[in-house]
Amino acid sequence: MIRQSRVSLKFTNKSKIEKFDYLTQEMLRVINIFVNELWKQQNFSSKFIDFKVDTFLSARMQQCLGKQALENVKSQRKKKNKTMPIIKNISFNIDNRFFDLKQGNYFDMFLRFKSLGNKTFFNIPIKLHKHYNNLIQKGFKLKNSIRLLKIKNQYYIDFIFEKKEEELTSIGNVVGFDCGYKKLLVSSNGDYIGQDFENIYKNISNKKQGSNAFKRSLKQRDNKINEILNCLDLSNIKEVVVEDLKNVKHKSKLRKKFNNKLQRWSYPKVLVKLSRLCEEKGILFTKVNPRYTSQKCSCCGLIQKNNRKGEKYECSCGNVMDADLNAAINISLMGVYSPHTSRNIFI
Repeated sequence: MIRQSRVSLKFTNKSKIEKFDYLTQEMLRVINIFVNELWKQQNFSSKFIDFKVDTFLSARMQQCLGKQALENVKSQRKKKNKTMPIIKNISFNIDNRFFDLKQGNYFDMFLRFKSLGNKTFFNIPIKLHKHYNNLIQKGFKLKNSIRLLKIKNQYYIDFIFEKKEEELTSIGNVVGFDCGYKKLLVSSNGDYIGQDFENIYKNISNKKQGSNAFKRSLKQRDNKINEILNCLDLSNIKEVVVEDLKNVKHKSKLRKKFNNKLQRWSYPKVLVKLSRLCEEKGILFTKVNPRYTSQKCSCCGLIQKNNRKGEKYECSCGNVMDADLNAAINISLMGVYSPHTSRNIFI
């Protein structure tokens, strides 16, 4: 299992940032020279760079940048793109030859960059956050490489963590989850998880897109999702089954006002987070075709579109229940360990 935790370098003073800018711009220049030369040579199979660039960067750093240039050229070739890639963004993979970590006093840690060339080095203060510490507590180990990147004039470090995959458990129940707009999740056990998200989406849609308030509301939504799912009880479960939802928002033909709120529906984030939680706990995570899951009666198998009336499902067999719960039960019956039923009655 691979996880990453992004940490800001915002506590670095101005003079260091200016030197850092000079360094990263030189790294960007050098890596594009490597890309240009590899493209000219049509070199798409080498494992390392066998030439150097006139730069103050160390031979080791040139080797590191050359490796990344090779990866970019090979990726472009694999995609069958005929145009040479141009690297515009500062995003560099750096191995442990160029950094080490030391514990701090006021700051949690100091990130020391070294072996950059021209006797250049940096000591950068870092404050760690909850996500980083949670990964450590879960037994994830820090890999020997980091990613340095710059987003909107702010530098960040992506710490990469790794942990051996858990063996899939064979003990427990199969639970289906219906991922909805008004309710974040409804389980086939009858649990309703996150029932106030319609108001959260409405709050986002009322903000001007691109504004600081809009960005804050998106962050609050994502934090709320993580907070709720981190508290989800997945004990005594061997399989989680969800719908394989794709492009739901783009297919919507609803009125414009509601469609604006629907664009803030975050089902991809929910499913990704849920899949990661299952991976960490050794629970099989299964995606199934969402066809008819909301129209099918979970009791008799009757499929009729008109049986669903908003949030209520009512079948002629006498089954009356919450529509999302009905869908969740149908989803749970489609899992690998579930008794697959082929009893579908269409009207």
